[in-house]
Amino acid sequence: MAANRPEGHSPSAPAWCVVDFPEVTVYSMIFSKGPDNDDTLADLQSALTEGDHRPDHVERARIVNFTDEGDDAAEAQGDVETIFMTYWVNPEAYERWRQGCDVLERAGVYCETAVIPAERWETIAGTKRPLPGVRNLTSVDITEVHEYWGAARDRMAASADDPFKSAPGSPLPANLCLIRSGQKWDDCPDDERELYFTDIEPKLRAGIDFLARNPDTGCISSRFLREQTIDGDDLESTSFVGWFEDLASLEAWSRSHSTHLAIFHSFLATVQMLGRPPKLRLWHEVSVLPDGGVELVRPELSPLAELSPLAELTS
Repeated sequence: MAANRPEGHSPSAPAWCVVDFPEVTVYSMIFSKGPDNDDTLADLQSALTEGDHRPDHVERARIVNFTDEGDDAAEAQGDVETIFMTYWVNPEAYERWRQGCDVLERAGVYCETAVIPAERWETIAGTKRPLPGVRNLTSVDITEVHEYWGAARDRMAASADDPFKSAPGSPLPANLCLIRSGQKWDDCPDDERELYFTDIEPKLRAGIDFLARNPDTGCISSRFLREQTIDGDDLESTSFVGWFEDLASLEAWSRSHSTHLAIFHSFLATVQMLGRPPKLRLWHEVSVLPDGGVELVRPELSPLAELSPLAELTS
């Protein structure tokens, strides 16, 4: 029995997770920001979709900025920050790609890369249907290790022997935690869409904004993404990407903070009001990185740079 699972626990709804991760996955988030970066984005797209060393899976999104002028203010000014989320199952292929990609040297381009052993990953989703993320590299299976606090840790194989406490490391601290958590509403009928956009999503945005403004939560970086096609067209899908000092910090916010509980209870209330299983597809993937498992390209542009002197960071 999983360490945190209550005795006799039986989930009320089915869920699926990845059960056979690649031995090592390189997950690199490649950012590009600037008022005139169309050529850079086109060249990045080519570099990530062509050639022998391209990633095994790639997705694209734009970062939503919470401003007084509205979410589209930055876009209207031509200053959109785009992110390519890329997954390699061969670290050597990633390294060859990185060394050969001169677009990474252009202004406004930087990378945050996680090198993740299989036993330090976990995922969960309320559907077996296609979703973004690492599950595109492998298969998923139904799981009963969910619907209780601590289930995410239980789904991570290495947690059986490692508490994942934050620890000194080089060049960045060991056991940094990375989460990508998404919402996909493309199948939702009109009544569910209205409930989602009037109740759930505002609380989701408030929680992500709270984390961005309150580093004492252990959250180092909090970004809200509008998922896109590889060509840059918006999809009916969003996700949250967050870096935390350790898994315990993410767990504490999820379990007890009012901003996350508001999201959680809003979803439950929506399900009750619908009177049927929702069409909204929710999912997440979480990893805990060992010492040396985080690499930065152009570290001066990344919020993770604050964790260590720039002179000691990988570039």
